[in-house]
Amino acid sequence: MTLQTHITVLEAAPGRCEELGGYLRDLLEPTRRLEGCLTFELQRDRRRWQLLSRWRSSSDLERYFAEPLLQEVIGSAWRSGAIQQLQSRAA
Repeated sequence: MTLQTHITVLEAAPGRCEELGGYLRDLLEPTRRLEGCLTFELQRDRRRWQLLSRWRSSSDLERYFAEPLLQEVIGSAWRSGAIQQLQSRAA
């Protein structure tokens, strides 16, 4: 198995940074409890939030992407207009 690192950068819409942070904080504890999650951190730099995660394997990372909570939180933040831009990449 190969460790997997993933970074998601979300830029908040003007005036919506704290709101977006609220959505993202809802992911922290549940995601940290997922099988294979080694690290899951949330960082902020001005209007940008970064989710940094490390996973035991690519299959663990794929399960994270399929998590209903992740889909619900990101989808809700997007539909509300709190997210202006989202970039996601392996690191």
